[in-house]
Amino acid sequence: MKKILGLGFGLLLFVSNASALDFGVGFKAGTVGAGIDLSAAVTKTINVRLSLTSVDLEGEDETLTVGDAVEGDIDAELDLDFGANALLVDWFIFNGGFHLTAGMMRHTGAADITGELTSTADFDGITITPADIGTISGDIDFADSYQPYIGVGWGRKAGKNGGLSFTADIGIALLDPSVELDATATGGVTQADVDASLREMEDDAEDELDDFEAWPVLAIGVNYAF
Repeated sequence: MKKILGLGFGLLLFVSNASALDFGVGFKAGTVGAGIDLSAAVTKTINVRLSLTSVDLEGEDETLTVGDAVEGDIDAELDLDFGANALLVDWFIFNGGFHLTAGMMRHTGAADITGELTSTADFDGITITPADIGTISGDIDFADSYQPYIGVGWGRKAGKNGGLSFTADIGIALLDPSVELDATATGGVTQADVDASLREMEDDAEDELDDFEAWPVLAIGVNYAF
């Protein structure tokens, strides 16, 4: 968050030195974390906006179902670092506060996973019991590139009629989650069997995360337009 604020204020200082440019700065919080918006007027009805957000969540519990012929569960704890960078275009279609928004967003967050297999599971003919495998660790990356964003919102556009206003954004951002897991064989199977099973566990976990590929973006905040 400190890096985000530092970058944001640096950009704000740069923009404020451009005297011919109408701009705004805002603070918001929502489903992609908390952070800042920096906006600049392109035309009377169009603003461009840079959005930087982040949030840290520790100790989130999650159960992942893995395996094929026989399914088992991984009881996992997630330490989540969630946030996004976005370059957006706001079109104030009625020349008021309501606007349509489109652009590109990259989810910068990741989650560290620590968990244990709590029941026997089958992975493409390889049977793994909790006694066969040690602590499972790994990470989740939510996206490795910028993905499309589309939404609607409310706020004061940058321009001559500036001032303080309430802001809101509602939209959908795409995610491309990937999972990497690691564990050590501790029982009656080989490390090669464990590694092969982990690749299936990764696929199963990514399938469970498919529900999050279209991430709802909800955010509220305040903005001051100059």
